[in-house]
Amino acid sequence: MECICPYCMHHLKEDGSCPCCGSKAAGYRPASHHLPPGSILKGRYVVGRVLGEGGFGITYLGMDADLERRVAVKEYFPTCLVSRETSLSLSVTCYTQNYQDAYEKGRSQFLKEARTMARLENIPGIVQVLDHFQDNNTAYIVMEFLEGETLKDRTARLGRIPSGELLELLRPVMGAMEAMHQAGIIHRDISPDNLMCLPSGKVKLMDFGCAKEIQGQPTQTVTLKHGFAPREQYVGRDQGPWTDVYALCATIYYCLTGKVPPRSVERQDGDEDSLVPPIQLGAELTERQERALKKGLAVRAQNRWQSMAQLYGALYGVTLEGQPWHEREEPSEAVGHTEFFHQQKEKTDSDAGAAGEEASENDRWYGRKFSSRMIAATAALVCAGITLAVALPLMGNWGDAVPIETEQQGANQVLSQTAGQTDTPEEVPEDSLAMPQQEEVLSDAAEPSGSEPTQPEQNAPPPASNNQTRPQEPEPAKPPQQTAPKPAAQPTQAELTAQAEGYAANGQYTQAADIYRQMNTLGYLSGGELGEQLCSLGNDAQEDSEYEIAAQLYQQAADMGNALGKRLLSVCYEFGTGVSQSHEKAFQLNLELAQENYGASVYYDVAAAYTDGVGTARDPEQAIYWWNRYLDTDDPKDSTRAKIQDKIAALEAER
Repeated sequence: MECICPYCMHHLKEDGSCPCCGSKAAGYRPASHHLPPGSILKGRYVVGRVLGEGGFGITYLGMDADLERRVAVKEYFPTCLVSRETSLSLSVTCYTQNYQDAYEKGRSQFLKEARTMARLENIPGIVQVLDHFQDNNTAYIVMEFLEGETLKDRTARLGRIPSGELLELLRPVMGAMEAMHQAGIIHRDISPDNLMCLPSGKVKLMDFGCAKEIQGQPTQTVTLKHGFAPREQYVGRDQGPWTDVYALCATIYYCLTGKVPPRSVERQDGDEDSLVPPIQLGAELTERQERALKKGLAVRAQNRWQSMAQLYGALYGVTLEGQPWHEREEPSEAVGHTEFFHQQKEKTDSDAGAAGEEASENDRWYGRKFSSRMIAATAALVCAGITLAVALPLMGNWGDAVPIETEQQGANQVLSQTAGQTDTPEEVPEDSLAMPQQEEVLSDAAEPSGSEPTQPEQNAPPPASNNQTRPQEPEPAKPPQQTAPKPAAQPTQAELTAQAEGYAANGQYTQAADIYRQMNTLGYLSGGELGEQLCSLGNDAQEDSEYEIAAQLYQQAADMGNALGKRLLSVCYEFGTGVSQSHEKAFQLNLELAQENYGASVYYDVAAAYTDGVGTARDPEQAIYWWNRYLDTDDPKDSTRAKIQDKIAALEAER
């Protein structure tokens, strides 16, 4: 296998150079957690160079040795949960046992992605899944290798793409998306970096990690990318083909203008909409095409094109079958949703009707209680190799931040929901979204409804008394007593918890952290509990690709002495995630944890650092000490244990 070029997977010449790409195989040096070139998976897939890496997975160039064709091999590898030193073993290992359940759930979801994509194998505009399996204590998806560049890369390289060229590129892929929807699957992550332009001029849709079946789902999930996600994705309900329509129109907008559209939750309907028309930004569109694009970007789902077929007809003037297209007029109450939407609406109306006939139409449709997600102490990210999805029940329509009723103890509250945050394809200033303060409706005890306080008549005679022999002199009237204003009630733990979870559910992790710190000040959370909440928020931010915010939250937890915060922060420094990469800082954090007896994973990392001189001076004596500490745990497998013992023997020979 050493005869395969890791850069292009062609056979090498005797001198180690590649006759195809001219590269030298010896020049490729993978990271210590990447599979080394020449590794064989499932007995047939040879691994080459790394094509890309994210927070949840690594994609390699590969070769199917049986069919002698290049493939892309996607490996499930959530960096916040697992580690690997390939010089010892190709198997991944969770940092702590606490992460095991989350890791296994994510791995199952990762394989579910493969099964979802396999259902679309006959659609030419969608990347093909060829195989999926488990190995090395993780999972793999083998896909066709697409050589080319994404629309994001093409826009970055060439600038704005002319409208005629772009719309011609997207014609076939829009038909593929319509076929995908007809198969009952929505993608939910269409963006410029998930559309690959091939040398043939075709475009293919990739990355189905967020894909969801349309039918049979009582809830949807929150998975989104800012600027390309419509409002319904922020609340996790009422998603359908119209969701992908918005994302594709946002992608077209970006490629035509070079600008990411404003976040859907920051936009208003009508004249107050912050979306600048693409023609004003230099896009060469006809008025008809711009109207079609703007309707596809409508804030409210019911005002949007409901299918790719409709969007295609509006943009090109013909149907997918090539017939003249005419926009169909529908009754206003039916505009904007497919049969699936109406079926769901009827079901929800029926459920609400059973709860009470006097509920208004809006209450029947949106009156379900908001269920806040639980924030676990060490809950990690994990959604199938790609995105951790937080399930939310049916919630309100997002007009202008519609209030959603929540149950609280001791007070009735209205919680206005706003948007979360994830990354966008280009660096743009991130304006923080202000979460509306919870409005408490407190009732002062007092007079019965509809009554007014009364004063005794000044000159009225006193009532007669059996013990009185003569009338009493009337007492002078007293001025009404002035009551001191009531001090503001301290917010309850339940109220603050709901507010923090509301922020977190919408991706406003910094604001949620502020609430938890307030709870610590009021005595509702101990210092240890506060540190755990900060780590949990950091994990959620990491999942949303808010890496800088995640690192800040880990740092805050670490500053409080939280061991998990230190460990997660060390991972950020090791990989340069959200911070400037610094092996020295990663080592110092790990050494501190190792000295505090944190556990096997830090013993391993500290020993490896002393062995290789990464982040610290090479020190065989210290390396032997920490390797032995690692071997004293139950973590290493027999094969790994034998390799480490060999390392120790080699280090002892140096002394």
